[in-house]
Order: sequence, then structure tokens, then C-alpha cells
Amino acid sequence: MTFRLKLISIMIALGTIIIVVLTSFMALHNKRTLTENTLAANKNIAAAISIHIDNYLEELARTTKTLAASSLILANVRESNDYYESFSEAERQQFLQASDILWLEAAEPDDEFLQKYLANPVSQHLQGQEEVIPDLYGEIFLTNKYGGLIAATNKLTTFSHGYKYWWLAAYNNGKGKVFFDDRGYDTSVGDFVLGVTVPVSQNGEAIGILKSNMKILSLFDRIIESYSPLFEPGIVKIVRSGGQVVFEPEVAPLSTKLAWEIPEDASSTIYKNEAGKEMLASISPVKNTIESEKFSFGGEEEKSIDHLYGARGENWHVVLEFPLSVIEAQVLAQTKQFLSLGLFSLLFISLITYFIINRATNSLVELVKLTEEVGRGNLELRLQVKSKDEIGKLIGSFNNMVANLKETTASKEELAAEIEKRSRVEEELRHLSTVDELTGIYNRRAFNEEAGRLINYSKEKNQPLAVAMIDLDQFKTINDTYGHNTGDRILVEFTKLLTKTIGEENIFSRWGGDEFMVLMPNTDSPTAYETAEKFRAAVEKAELAPNVFVTVSIGVTELRKKDTFHDLLTRADNAQYRAKTRGKNSVQML
Repeated sequence: MTFRLKLISIMIALGTIIIVVLTSFMALHNKRTLTENTLAANKNIAAAISIHIDNYLEELARTTKTLAASSLILANVRESNDYYESFSEAERQQFLQASDILWLEAAEPDDEFLQKYLANPVSQHLQGQEEVIPDLYGEIFLTNKYGGLIAATNKLTTFSHGYKYWWLAAYNNGKGKVFFDDRGYDTSVGDFVLGVTVPVSQNGEAIGILKSNMKILSLFDRIIESYSPLFEPGIVKIVRSGGQVVFEPEVAPLSTKLAWEIPEDASSTIYKNEAGKEMLASISPVKNTIESEKFSFGGEEEKSIDHLYGARGENWHVVLEFPLSVIEAQVLAQTKQFLSLGLFSLLFISLITYFIINRATNSLVELVKLTEEVGRGNLELRLQVKSKDEIGKLIGSFNNMVANLKETTASKEELAAEIEKRSRVEEELRHLSTVDELTGIYNRRAFNEEAGRLINYSKEKNQPLAVAMIDLDQFKTINDTYGHNTGDRILVEFTKLLTKTIGEENIFSRWGGDEFMVLMPNTDSPTAYETAEKFRAAVEKAELAPNVFVTVSIGVTELRKKDTFHDLLTRADNAQYRAKTRGKNSVQML
């Protein structure tokens, strides 16, 4: 073999090795980077979905509590309790057992005993609530404080409920607490439901229980569908902490289980599915399904007389599964492009070099050195073209090859830019989950979190903390008279006046509709009262829309040593109620 062939052979071998090594390194680096960034992005998406579900659970609880507070329900619960209290304990149990038997034996819809509970004024009132969102409600029913049925929208499996786990959890030894019942398939509804169980309260004591069994799957489907463009081709599942899948698109509920255990502390993991394919999993807990002062969640029996597949004290998690093969396909495409370009360029250079080797010995030595630099990742170096002959053309071609390699390498930066773009979208989603869209101030959820933090801080530092609850007087009349566009404009201008008058250093929230909340750190009641009175006077004079003037009723109170957040809000609400009942357009302090 001649020297020229040996040199060409060595050049080809060396160039191929360099290109393969560089390609392998690039592929490993790209896969690791893209995997880490995808896990982080999917974690944020899972967190956004879990926050969305949390907000819906709170809304379901508020709606059910509002229903439980109606005068019709309170009056009928008191009447039923009075009737049951006329019995001795033994007589009560006999009455409940006998009613259970009559209930189970009643087969005809027009049975007189059934109609007593399915067609009374309370059941008709509950049926009216169901008709508001017929796709959501499975059934609603009301019991007294002994578990005896008062009214229902559907024939339940039993008449008596006071011994059941969900009833006991919501009754809470007479103190009352919202309980989400993850009961799986409800036999009387004939569907998969989540029970929203709330106490009927009077003077802080639970005197009865109201339960709404909600067909929750359609709600999950709508929430997850709204986020689907952000995680395709991934799959979002709602799972219990034990791994049982509550919801997965196009899969029967509670029919499957995760092939891996949910880590207690980790927010992401990589696992192999049943087909042996590696998957990325990002996990975010649904916070309102974890035991708290505000809510209880779970179940006790997997199977009973009235439900199947119930939870056993488990909470929910949002799991976003993403196939690792998608990332590997992207990396493979980049690797093929890089490898093809490198090998083609190497072959091109080698063929030219074969014919000009005798004249280009010195230049080829320089070219080999430059190739080694490229192999080490230095793509900035170039050879100077000193002639227009074959040597000059070779050097020019090599310079072009290095430029192309640099351009290919730059694709990694474009990938990073795309990831940054997704991060900005996710940040915007987080922002939207905390800010009221119309006024630009905190929404109720964000305000609650900030209030909890400030209450703890004020108690720790022994600093005063005041709260003002503000309500626009006769705002519904304004909406009806001038239209919702004018109403929205008034709310926006009202918010600007609020932040300007009271001071941007305070915490503002649109609490709901025409009701606003203000937290004033390091502020005592007298100062807060003066500030609120100043704002009330400013509102009274302000023309918030053309020829439209409004007034406000404000309740002010200060955090006390043993106050909870609920205590503080209740006192502010009572102060505002006093302002309303004393003619509106005033500030009252408790």
C-alpha cells in the first residue's frame, strides 16, 4: 500500500472515530438534558392540574355548604331532631331498624313510605339543585343528627346512615367537618362518584348531614382536556396513593393500577411499563385530598352494601406519564443528522486529498491538526485559504464543514429556547391560578394562602394584623340597570381606588362577585377603621362609571391571640353584616 493510500486510510479511520465519539457524547448529553427538562416541565403541568382540581373541590364544598345553610333545610332538620329526641335511645334504634326494613322492602316508586322522603318539600328543593347541573349530581340526601333520612332525590340503599364512615367523619362528634368520600362506584347512583359531605350547622354545632354524590369523572375529563396541548403525547392520570387509577382517558375507572409505587417524597420518577418501555412520570398531590383542618378525605371500605371500589384512607395524586421514546426519537434524529454530515464531509475531504496529497503535505498536516481540534469540540478555528488551486478548495471545503457542524450543534440551543418558551407558558398558568382575571388582584385561593402566612407571622412577631371585608351596596341592582359591562368597569375602577386609597403595601383580594378582602399587616383596629372610613368616603364621591355612583359596607376587625383564620373571617363578616343592617354605606368594627 502506497504512502498516499496509507495516509488516506489513517485519515478516514481517525476522522470516523472522532465523529463517532463526538456524536455519542452529543447524544448522551442531549438525552440527559432533554429528560431533565421534560420532567421539570411536566412536574409544573401536573401541579397546575392538581391546583385546578383543588379549586373545583373547594367550589363543590362551598356549593354544598350553601345548600345546607338554607332556611328550609335548617327548619326540617330541627323538626326531625325534635321528633327523634322524643324517643328513648332503644326506641330510636328500633325506629331506625324498622324504617330500614320498610325502605328495603319498598319496591314500587309510588310506595307511600318512599314518597314520604322522596317527594317532600326538602327533596323537591334538592331536586331543583340537581337540575342546575344535571350531568354533575348523582344524588343529594339529608339526614338528621341521628343518621335518619329526612329527604333524598333518589332511592338510597339504606334509610339509616349514622353508622357509616362518611357520616361519622362529617358529623365529627358534633363539631362538623367537610368530608370528601372517595367511594368509587355508588350502587344507588349507578356511576363512579365523589361524595361531598357537609354538616348542617346551628350555632357551631352539627345538627344534621347533607351529602351530594357527584359524578366526578366528567369534571376530570374537562380539566385534563384543557391542558392536553401542553403534555402531548403524554397521559395524565388521577390515582390514589396506593396506585389504583381513579381516572385515565378511555380506561374504565378503578380497573387498573400503576405498575410502580408512588414515592413518598419524590415528585418525578422513571419506570418501565407492562410493555417494557421506559416512561417519565411527574407527580403532584391534590392537596385538598390530604387530611387538614378544613377538609377530610378518603374512605374505609373497598366494598359495602352501597358502593364498590372505595378508597381505604388514600389521597389523590395527579400523575403525568410521558414516553421516554419520544425524547429518544428526537435525540436519534439529531444524532443521525450530525453523523451523516460528519461522515459525508470526511469522505469528501478524503477523496480530494487522495489526488493532491503530494502537493498538500504541509497543508494536510495543518488540516489533521484542525480536525483534532474539531474532535475536541472547538468549532471556531478556520484555515486560511492561501491559493485558488486544489489545496485552497480543500481548505475552503473544510472551513464550510466546520461551519455546518457549528450550525448543527446550535440546534441544541434552539431546543433550550423551546424549553424556555414552555417554562414561560407554565409560569403564566401559575399566575392565572392566583390572580383574579378581571381586577388583577389576588383571587380567593391565593388570598387564603397569603392570609395563613401573615397570621402565623403576626403571632410569631407579636404584631397587629387587621382585616377589612368590603361589599358594594346594591351592586346587583347596578348590574341589572346598567348592564354587566358597566358592572365590570365599576369593579375595575373600584379596585384601582381601593389599592390607591388603602395603600399597595397591603394584601387585596376579590373574594367573590362584589365582595373584596383587605389584609393590613402591622395595623391595629383603630388605624384600620380610619383607613376603611377614608376609603368609604372616597367611594361615595367617586364616579366609577358615567353617572353611576356606589357606596360600600365595610366590616373591620383585628387578629386576636387565639384566632384562627376562620375566626378572623367570621368576625369581619359579622362586622360587615352589622354595617349592612345599619343602613349600608358605613364602617363597623368588632
